Amino acid sequence: MSKDQIIDMPFTTDAMKAAIERRIIQAPGLSDSQKHDLSVTLAGLDAAKLATLVETVLGHAIESGPEILPYLQRLGQRD
Repeated sequence: MSKDQIIDMPFTTDAMKAAIERRIIQAPGLSDSQKHDLSVTLAGLDAAKLATLVETVLGHAIESGPEILPYLQRLGQRD
């Protein structure tokens, strides 16, 4: 899917941002200032930029090793 095909669905975009925000808050290796900066940046992302973030992070995780693959498979089997 190209970036111009991404539709901003506010509920989905907000849900994804909330999930990422929870991870930011829980990150023990980040200072309060870093958490704040990341939260502000996250709040400003639209659907296309959020998709780019997800693509980049997942791509990095997949390229770093197979550890994420079982997790992705489990997610795909839910519902």
